[in-house]
Amino acid sequence: MSPSADFDHLVIAVPNLADSVEQCHNALEVRPIPGGAHPGLGTANALLGLEVPTLGPGALSYLEILGPDPDQDPSLAAARLSGITTPTVQRWAIRPRDFDGLVAKAAAEGRVDLGEVHDMTRRTPDGGLLEWRLTRRTPLALGGIQPFLIDWKDSPHPAEQDMPSVELERLWAETSEVDRTRSVLRFLDATLEVEAGATDSLHAILKGPGGSWTL
Repeated sequence: MSPSADFDHLVIAVPNLADSVEQCHNALEVRPIPGGAHPGLGTANALLGLEVPTLGPGALSYLEILGPDPDQDPSLAAARLSGITTPTVQRWAIRPRDFDGLVAKAAAEGRVDLGEVHDMTRRTPDGGLLEWRLTRRTPLALGGIQPFLIDWKDSPHPAEQDMPSVELERLWAETSEVDRTRSVLRFLDATLEVEAGATDSLHAILKGPGGSWTL
């Protein structure tokens, strides 16, 4: 049986977007492309295609480097990037085949708190408008280990655009509640390696033509 949710994207939160784009380029020899700004949220992003070996060729997934937008009020980004002093694997998204059905199931059963559904927009550098919806919780559930849900509605998926890509060599979580975390992931049909650790955290190894970047 095919999974009911696909890996969509991985979010690397950074304290300075321009500096982290250079850091990524220096480590991987691949330069992320400008993604665009999130109006009213104080953030902007840069993107890379993401090759996930377990998904096979042609899968739509990408890497988002998320940082403060210098053209917006710095206080707006403070909540989304609280505690971010170095590039950090902050969270990840899955794309359910039935977004509304999974949201309703989580609410009815009460086993997994997805937070609220929010409508989002972003202007692309060429002036296009992307519109999507996602689930959001504050603070992040399980320190970001619990993925948020995303639905791109009628917008083109960001991974469809022409951009360089890197390989997601490994993505894993560390948590002090291994059994509970695995139960949440099974409920969401989300595949993620989980290890015992002192705190809830996500980690990744990215591989490009110039080497690896471990976060």
